[in-house]
Amino acid sequence: MPIGRWFSTIVAALLAAFAAGILSGAALAQAPNAYTVEGVDVDATGPDPIKARDQGIRDARRKALQMLVDRMVAPEDRARLPQVGEAQLDSMVRGVEFVRERSAPGRYIGTLTVVFAPDQVKAWMSGAGAKTVETVQKPALIVPLWKGRDGLQPLDDRNPWRDAWQQLDGANSGANSAVPVTVMRGDQTDQGAMSPEEAYVGDISALSRLNARYRMPTIIVVTVEGDKASGPLTVSGMRYDTQTGQRTEIAKTSLADAAQLGDAAKKVHAKVEEDWRGIATVRRDSQDSLDVVVPIRALGDWVQVRQRLGSVPAVKNVAVKQLESDRAELRLDYFGTPEELQRILAQAGLQLDKDADQWRLQPR
Repeated sequence: MPIGRWFSTIVAALLAAFAAGILSGAALAQAPNAYTVEGVDVDATGPDPIKARDQGIRDARRKALQMLVDRMVAPEDRARLPQVGEAQLDSMVRGVEFVRERSAPGRYIGTLTVVFAPDQVKAWMSGAGAKTVETVQKPALIVPLWKGRDGLQPLDDRNPWRDAWQQLDGANSGANSAVPVTVMRGDQTDQGAMSPEEAYVGDISALSRLNARYRMPTIIVVTVEGDKASGPLTVSGMRYDTQTGQRTEIAKTSLADAAQLGDAAKKVHAKVEEDWRGIATVRRDSQDSLDVVVPIRALGDWVQVRQRLGSVPAVKNVAVKQLESDRAELRLDYFGTPEELQRILAQAGLQLDKDADQWRLQPR
């Protein structure tokens, strides 16, 4: 066999092996917790503790339904939804979990999680002509660093920057956040996996060792530079996607002193959430298919396309129609319109263009 044909055959075989990952990795559109509402706080009263508790559960279910509507229905469509009676609400609620509860004479205080039945909720929403949206979560591991005049502080250093993220960790750990955050512990296991210097420069090997413990799809290294006591301070960071290998810089901001660190952490988190919602928000009112060609100049091109497609929830399924050493022909099943798909893929680092009558997909 000629050398050129032998080489093409080997490359095609490798590409085919990587193709298997697409078929299972791209179907991320259905979020397992999209119809679960956590952190529902209630404070109910009644003639006795039992009736107060029953009232609290009823209040939690109705409050959770409104929270679900706010999450999944566009503001302009919410007025379309009809009122829900108790019997219909019973059919829509799959279960209630009690996170915390406290009773007093004639009073019930609790925090509950309400799990809804997707089919019943979808029928209620779509029956009113409301467009529904689902946002798939992408949890993030936060690595907070402080760099002072003497250099980087240890990973277990207790400082206002770590405290600010710990507060967000508690507030955003549930299903109501698109990017729930977990702050790294900074204990001996973490310190054995990575040093502050390695985190600061984004050492990939060290980040991989750290992620072997936490198993997070995103690692965010956020750094404060400046004097803890007097300021001024500078906040910066880098976001690492452990699934696709993408790096995204977090823009620098300046603060007068440490009193502003709580707001700074909230702003960083809000920006990360906004960016992810742009990719992970799935509109289920329309669905279509698209045939695309992926030019392959090197094996890495195909790997990047495969990984990034697998991180886009709007892509329901990917079928490999034909695979050669220099190109792949795919059929994408997706939610939304072609224009929305182009925008979402661009945010995921993929460029979708139409050349004559053919769609072409490649890394940006």
